[in-house]
Amino acid sequence: MRKQYTGPWRMAHRGISQAAPENTLEAFRAAYHGGIEGLEIDIRMTRDGVIVIHHDETLERLTCGSDHPCTRAVRDCTWAELEALELPYANHLMDNWKDEGMEEHEAVDVARQLGQDPDHPYEIERQKDPRMAKLMRLSDLFEWMEQLTRRVILEIEYKAPGMMPELCALLEGFSGRSDCIVFSGEPELIDEIQDYARHNRLPEGVKLGANIRRLTPEWKEKIPSMKLFEVGLNIEALEREDIEWLRGRGILVFSNLGDTPGGWQKICTRSLTGFKTNYTGPFNAWWDEWKE
Repeated sequence: MRKQYTGPWRMAHRGISQAAPENTLEAFRAAYHGGIEGLEIDIRMTRDGVIVIHHDETLERLTCGSDHPCTRAVRDCTWAELEALELPYANHLMDNWKDEGMEEHEAVDVARQLGQDPDHPYEIERQKDPRMAKLMRLSDLFEWMEQLTRRVILEIEYKAPGMMPELCALLEGFSGRSDCIVFSGEPELIDEIQDYARHNRLPEGVKLGANIRRLTPEWKEKIPSMKLFEVGLNIEALEREDIEWLRGRGILVFSNLGDTPGGWQKICTRSLTGFKTNYTGPFNAWWDEWKE
């Protein structure tokens, strides 16, 4: 599969969370060994200025089920406090697996493929799998990636304001920075990233993106003055004329979460550069049938 695949870049959304808690080293390892082209991660900053890999504003969801759950915000914690937290492996089996934009019957079908069946509740699965994972600093991820033997694209989603100087300092020391794309899905954070790039030198090779979701007239006015390597659009907004408009300006087009066969077909028939997905395994099985 790894050598023969010629489809769009598969960007493992927070790693493979069926293998381990999202945004942890074990989830990233599973994605890498599964042959994906890229990883999508989220970053936030601690109270003492450490950039960590975490999606939510608080720690509540990933520490639920541990002996010491944490409801505090990342920005209110020190790295020492976060480093001590335990993230239950079985959390991916909780009953929150339905993804935005997925039809209910499709969500159920995909979830059952992954063992996320409502008939087997989380509390029981937690007893079967008592393992724990740890949060990571961005510097820890870079250290691991320096040891990899093949190229991996890294989408870094900027989740909170005020991190650009520290982020660029870390990227400056990472040999794989030319495969890094810094982006956000929040308009105010997209503006912050772009403003920083206009007034500061970015580390050589680092690229910028914007998850705009839909190519509105307002974005068409803004984009020509922006520095962009890629733009992310929602599955339902993948209009051919919009894709061509972006490509005509030298901007690659990615899809946000593509987690259904219908979404995958649209991504592939419109020749997008890449797509984020929570389900690389089911996609690979679908691809093997579809490409024939």
